[in-house]
Amino acid sequence: MPEAEAPSTERRQFLAAWRYPQFRLLFISSMGTFIGRWMETVVGAWLVLEMTDSPLMVGLLGTCRFVSMLLGPFCGTIADRFNRRKILITVQVVYAFSALIIMVLFQASHLEVWHLFLFTLVGGVSYTFDYSTRHATAADIVKRHHVVAAISLLFVAQGSTTILGPLLGGSLLEVIGASGCFALIAASFCLSFFSLLPMKIEPPPGPVARESMWQSLVAGFRYLGQDRALSALILIAALVNLFVFPYWFTLIPVFARDVLHTEVIGYSLLMAAIGLGNTVGPFLIAIMPDSIRRGRLLAAVTIAWPTMLVLFAFSRLFPLSLVILVVAGLNQGMCMALIQSLLLMWSTEEMRGRVSGVRAFAVGTLPLGNLLTGAGAGFWGAPTMLLVNSAAAIVIAIILIAWASTLRKR
Repeated sequence: MPEAEAPSTERRQFLAAWRYPQFRLLFISSMGTFIGRWMETVVGAWLVLEMTDSPLMVGLLGTCRFVSMLLGPFCGTIADRFNRRKILITVQVVYAFSALIIMVLFQASHLEVWHLFLFTLVGGVSYTFDYSTRHATAADIVKRHHVVAAISLLFVAQGSTTILGPLLGGSLLEVIGASGCFALIAASFCLSFFSLLPMKIEPPPGPVARESMWQSLVAGFRYLGQDRALSALILIAALVNLFVFPYWFTLIPVFARDVLHTEVIGYSLLMAAIGLGNTVGPFLIAIMPDSIRRGRLLAAVTIAWPTMLVLFAFSRLFPLSLVILVVAGLNQGMCMALIQSLLLMWSTEEMRGRVSGVRAFAVGTLPLGNLLTGAGAGFWGAPTMLLVNSAAAIVIAIILIAWASTLRKR
């Protein structure tokens, strides 16, 4: 059982989690998984836009990418009942094999749009299992007072790959083509696979005797419903995925081509700008002193994030747009790191998989957000749609934060 208390000086050590050998393996695996995930996000979105010339189709692709997050509670229940290392290993194998199939189809000149959609669906299911399992595994490896450091380090890994992945995908797409990009995507998941092989972790506590899968699932929802602070974290996650995150997966390629009038390299730079801020944000969370009220900080960055996107919607200068997206990504990274780390810190050990699964379920609002955003951008244009989404996010966030007084005080 993780220790509940530790000296304050030890709590503030950002790299404290790095001292755990099993966490180092998990971190390396995360780098491979996140690089592959972001490369296929950029390459897939650009290929669909080029093949269809339709923002709506890009939005549909984003919907396919995250619709499987609705399976999050089920995946989280599995993560609480079975060996988490084996789940993660299986995910990497499925992802790598799927990327190789796309590579072969492109080389044979048989690649069609529906192939990319099917690949995205398979990848989405794999990512849902990975998401529900990986953060719970990190929390199990380290002591309780190192959970924030561990989760923040994983988000730093994810944020850094949102720089590297888009830059690799965008720059290499014109050099080595789609087949070469998907070969690199498969290689990144192979890196993750081999990093997980030597990792040794204790199995989760396991379900109550004779408890069925359905009973475990219901118990997870009941556990969250009894804690308003945890419920508020899930609701904030659902809010930002519905109204804010679609800018990243649906609107940025449209802004790059039709508003800022740049090519795929410019698109990758815009994505990398978000990634830069998304890397620094979790780092700031990890080094903050214990005296900081993280609930109040979460409320502030949840509002600041869409506010920056309002400014981005009015920008027509590429350098200014890059700067705005860095700041937006900073608030985004802080928001995501705070939600995940607080969820795991405030949850019991036997519930971590299910709590992470419900957190993934909150991402299930993103497919609807991507679909509506893509359709709205097709009718009214990307800038107008981004303004509508951002304004709605700000208003609802203020209402939600006012309701969640427990979150701000805890």
